[in-house]
This record gives sequence, structure tokens and C-alpha cells, in this order.
Amino acid sequence: MTATPVGTDRLLAVTLRAQPGWFATAVLAGLCSAAGALVLPAAMGRALDAALAGGHGLVPALTLLAIVIAVGTLADVLGQIAGTAGVAGTTAWLRRRILGNLLGLGLPGQQQYPAGDAVTRLIAGAGSTGRIVSLVLTAVRTAVTALAALVLLFLLDWTLPVTLLGGLLVSVALLRPFTRQATSAFEEYQTVQGRIASRLVDALAGLRTIRASGTVDREVDRVLEPLPELRSVGVHTWLLQRRLAWSFGLLIRLLQLAVLAAAGWAVSAGRLSPGDLVAAVGYAGIALQAIEQIDLFVELVQVRAGAARVRPLTGTPQAAVPRARSEHGIGDVEIRDVTVRLGDRTVLDGCSLRLPAGTTTAVVGGSGAGKSVLVGLLGRLYQPDAGQVLIDGQPVAHLPDTDLRRLVGYAFERPALVGATLADAVGYGLPAQPPATEVPAVTTAAQTALVDGVVAKLPHGYLTQVREAPLSGGERQRVGIARLVAMRPAILVLDDATSSLDTATEVELQAALARTLPGRTKLVVTHRARSAAQADQVAWLVGGRVRALGRHAELWRDADYRALFTGGAEAAR
Repeated sequence: MTATPVGTDRLLAVTLRAQPGWFATAVLAGLCSAAGALVLPAAMGRALDAALAGGHGLVPALTLLAIVIAVGTLADVLGQIAGTAGVAGTTAWLRRRILGNLLGLGLPGQQQYPAGDAVTRLIAGAGSTGRIVSLVLTAVRTAVTALAALVLLFLLDWTLPVTLLGGLLVSVALLRPFTRQATSAFEEYQTVQGRIASRLVDALAGLRTIRASGTVDREVDRVLEPLPELRSVGVHTWLLQRRLAWSFGLLIRLLQLAVLAAAGWAVSAGRLSPGDLVAAVGYAGIALQAIEQIDLFVELVQVRAGAARVRPLTGTPQAAVPRARSEHGIGDVEIRDVTVRLGDRTVLDGCSLRLPAGTTTAVVGGSGAGKSVLVGLLGRLYQPDAGQVLIDGQPVAHLPDTDLRRLVGYAFERPALVGATLADAVGYGLPAQPPATEVPAVTTAAQTALVDGVVAKLPHGYLTQVREAPLSGGERQRVGIARLVAMRPAILVLDDATSSLDTATEVELQAALARTLPGRTKLVVTHRARSAAQADQVAWLVGGRVRALGRHAELWRDADYRALFTGGAEAAR
């Protein structure tokens, strides 16, 4: 399943609508807070005039002042709560969307977005983008109060807002180049962070090899190689912020002096009272908040940089077009002239193959021949760049995920055992909600995969934690096969899934599969001549193409084919 990416600004707009309830509450609270901030200078001026007039009307003025302060404080608290909840909810929504699209990309997505890079996009990028909620709320509140303060200043004396508007024009001129340069710098900073994270994940995955080779220091140097570049970009962003902060700080102080001078002149000319002077200074401070919000501008740049990083992974998934089919599927598969490219490399080149329902097809070939990509097409683990894959006459691209998972199941050479316990690992993918140990399919599947006896010997049986289970490579493979059996799909794909089993165990396992899941279509990637000989047909891949299709006995007459199993020179082709 693919997704259509949206533009950066469009993504930010969609993100704002992810939590409408909290957002509306925060907006309402912000408006109340802004109203309180606007009324406060007038209320203070009124109280001051009442006090200077000998106390006449002082009590009502102080009462009004107390009410304004209380309402403003409550509105600020509610706004903080709603804003924080909105940011948290929006970030969670965005991360779910990114994760869903990452998983929807299938195995090619691992090459396009390595693990470390994907994690930084999911954590840092989404977290930065989610802050757009609080950013917009602050910006709206600041803009509304600043505009209203300018209007109120104009009502007091027209010279005051004119003075401030000149400063606003200067601030816009300062912001334009900063926004352009800083957005690029922040995005580059996150990109370099992603490269370091990817190298770290690779190093952790190969920790045993690194320790055994005594190359810890070399690996540390490799992981941290981009660090000087990261420092350089970071210093550049701080220099940009320092330049902006210095410019704005000077501008604000000059504007404050200018407004104070203009207001003082108006008082001396008799156009303003002392109370009006207090109100004018308060309104000027509110209006200047629009310029003082340097952190707001910097955060906006960071948010846009984060949104640009996650944008490719936040598109709306293109839903499959459902087609009518039988409930369980027949299992007839046809691969028509399929080409698959991974990066600049063509892995499959015009492959065609037919798997009649209920038959077993072995896929053989040298390293890099495209075997895993070929079998991955059935479950949409890989997407064809050309050609078509059909199951029961229907394009795989048109099957909804839920239907496809009931049709096609996989067991891999190195299965990832997902779940807390072994029961969870075997039952992973089952629709049942009760604990996995209470699902009969789990124990039945484990018995079929010949791993039930192994699990029974563990102190906690099926409740043994996966990370604590002392399983050999072959036992892990059998747990992976048990997971496949539990799902009971119409098509079984075993991608070298028995490579760690001895011959006798493999034969016994194949017989158990035939008994438990009779009539299934099987696609088996194998390097063993015996497994190929038991198949109804063998697809021999060379260089991304099907070189030959036939029975094992027929293909055995070819010396190149025999070399695949005997380790001859031709096996590497």
C-alpha cells in the first residue's frame, strides 16, 4: 500500500485539525486571555485616575481590576491545559500515521528509510511538527492582542500606533532572510542526526561481530563520523538566532523609547491624562509582543523543518479497491511479466510464473537472483514496477490488507518473534482477543511446527518471555512456521524457513504441514536438493529472470542447476 504525500504547509494545516476539541478549547481560552490582557491596562489606568482624584470611584475600579486579573489567569491556565493536551494528541496521531505508512512501504521502505533515519523522523520530526498547535495558538493570541492594542493606542493618540507600525515593517524585513536560511539549516541538522542514528542502529545490530573482531573503536569512529558536520550546522543555526535576537532586542528598546517619548509629549500637550499614559505604556507593551516573540519565529522554523522531514511519510494511504472473492480463497497464483527495481538495481526483470492452486513450487537460484523479492510479491512486501501479480484471478494490488493476510502467510529464514511471550509470538496476527494461551490455534500450530515439545520444557512454557527463551536457530524457525500455521492462509510462503533444520526434522515438518493444512498452495525458497525434488515444479532464477521451470529431475540434467546444490563454480551465478 502506497501513500500520496502532501505539501509541508498542507501537512501543517491537516495536523491542526487532528484534535478539534482541544484546539477549539484552547482558542476560546486564548481569546478570553487576550480580552483580559487588553482590558487590564485600561482598568489599571482607571484605578490610577480614581486614586489621584481623591478616591472617588476607587472601589469599583479596583473590583474591576481584580475581576480582569482573575479571568485572565483562569483563561491562561485553561489554555495551557488544552494546548498541552492538543499537542500530545496531535503528535500521537501524527506518529500513528507515519508508522502506518512506514509499515505500508514494505521491505523497500527499509532501504529508502533506514531504521535510524525512520526513528528520528518518527520521534523528533513528528514531535516538532506536533508543536504547530501551541505555536498557532500563541501566534493567534499575540496577533489579535497586538492588533487590538494598536487600535486602542490610536483611540488614545494617533502618533503612538504610527510609531509602532514603523518598527513592525523593519521586523518583517529582518525575518524574511532568517526564515529562509534557518529552515534549510534546521532541516539539514535533522538529516545529519538521522544519518548518525542509522549508523548507531547498524552498529547495535552487529554488536557481537564488532566485539569479536575487536573493532569497537573503529565502529565508534564510523558512527560519529558525521558529528563535525552536525556541529557545523548547529553552530550555523545558533549564529542565525543570535543575529536575529540582537537585531530584535535593539529594535524593541528603540521602539519602547520612541513610544514613551511620544506618549510623554502627548501628556505635556494635554492630549493624554496620567492614567492614559499608564494605559498607553501597557498597550504599547502588548503590541510589542508581536515583535518580541523571537522564540515563536524560531520555533516556527523548527516546526516547518520537522514537517518537511516527515512529509513523505504522512500522505493519505491509497486504499485497495475491494473485489468480490470466495471467503477463504483457492490459492491460484499468476505472476505476469513482473519487473522490480530497488534503487538503481533491477532485481526482477520480466519474470512470469504460474502456481496452480494446491501445488508446491520450489524457488532456487544463486545469491542475488531475486528469490526473496519474487516470493515477497505475493504478500505485497514488494511492489512491482511493471507487470502484475494475480491471486485467484484478482490483482494483489486491489486486495485489502485484511483479505491479503488471510490469503498469504510467510515464514522466514530469520523470523522476528513479535510479542512479549512465546504464546504471543505464535499467535501474532490472529484476530482472537483472549490471551494467546487460551487460543487453541496456538498450541495446534506449535504441535504442527514440532516446537510444542521445546516450549513445554521451558519453566514457564508458552508464557516464557521471548527475550529470555533460549531458542536455537532451528527452534526459532519452527516458532516462525507455527505463527504461519496459526493463521491458516490459503498460500504458504516459506522463504528458506527450514534452512537451520536437519533433514529428518524438515521431512517430518513437511508431512505435518500437509496434514494440518491440506490442499494449500506452497511457494518454497530452498537451497536443498531434497526439498526441490519434493516440489511439483521448480522455478530456477538467474539474474532476476526465470531461466527454467520444470521438475527437479528434469532440471538436474543441467550442470549449472546441479552446481546450485553441490557448491560448484556455477552456483554463484
